[in-house]
Amino acid sequence: MTTATPTGRTTVDLTDPADLLAAIPYLLGFHPEDSIVVFGLRGPGRKQQGLVMRVDLPPPGLEHDQVRDLAIRLAVTRHTGATVAVVGGGTVNKAGRPPRRRFIRRLEASLAEYDISLKHSVWAPRIAADVRWGCYRDRTCGGRLPDPRDSVAAAVVTGAGQITHASREEVERLFDPVAPETLARRADLLTRMADPPWRGADLVGAGVDEVNAALARADDGDLTVTDDQAVRLAWALSLVEVRGACMLTAAPAESPLARTAEELWLTLARELPAPEAAEALALKAHAAYVRGDLATAGIALVRAAETDPEHGLTKLLTRALHAMVQPSEVARVVLRQRDEGTPEISLRRSGGTG
Repeated sequence: MTTATPTGRTTVDLTDPADLLAAIPYLLGFHPEDSIVVFGLRGPGRKQQGLVMRVDLPPPGLEHDQVRDLAIRLAVTRHTGATVAVVGGGTVNKAGRPPRRRFIRRLEASLAEYDISLKHSVWAPRIAADVRWGCYRDRTCGGRLPDPRDSVAAAVVTGAGQITHASREEVERLFDPVAPETLARRADLLTRMADPPWRGADLVGAGVDEVNAALARADDGDLTVTDDQAVRLAWALSLVEVRGACMLTAAPAESPLARTAEELWLTLARELPAPEAAEALALKAHAAYVRGDLATAGIALVRAAETDPEHGLTKLLTRALHAMVQPSEVARVVLRQRDEGTPEISLRRSGGTG
């Protein structure tokens, strides 16, 4: 399957191929395997960094659809150039030339149809210190990679408290649900509960209180979820007003509230049954999107669509992801929606709110 992931985590120096390759795991949030990473360039001088995309390498001989898709994606998002890195895909030949040369030739030709120039194309078998890398155009271009952990991208991402995973599969495992019998038991409880679990007319206020209490527990390091808490939180997130308030926790992305809330959404994505889990999965996707981790956002959206194919927020975010809407724009949308009438989701700490 081909997947595309733009990312907005940080920028890199596109003039040094070795540094660019070393930065890739920190830009994507994981170490890619058998992947193409495309760094878009904008402006008349092709000096402004645009979107960064990762896609799976197609099987040899089946490159046509892939290169056309990449070219179209760059064209519709107004890119004028690109630098391409291939990670994996085979080994060098006897002459020392990197693999997938035909793919690069076809990609360059497809980009040219949209007046997009291929500025540079490089290859590495994997991203790790002292691994040999090379260029497609210049056989004398190449060397050994610096330690990725020493890259500027690593410093920026690590300093922001973000985690870089060993592989995409490792990111996917973060979403693995709890035991089937636990989910079945909670699904049965929700099915038999025809009315909300709170007495009184202010359902939104009760739902907000439920989420705030869960955030306080998460902030204290307690991410265990009982059956009763799971049912109450599922009801809370089903309320449009509560879900809207939860979305506002995503910005600013570096705040303690945003980090704790995103951790709670991931926990609930694993702890809630279908279709209720789609609410938490969409909130996790939204939070990851806002902070620029679109690899995680994409995985969460796929899981959400599988859980509830008609989920509205999931569809909206999926369209934004496919259109390569910048994370900064998604964050601006969140901030524009704040007003005095929005229910407050916050961290209730002894020293004040977060």
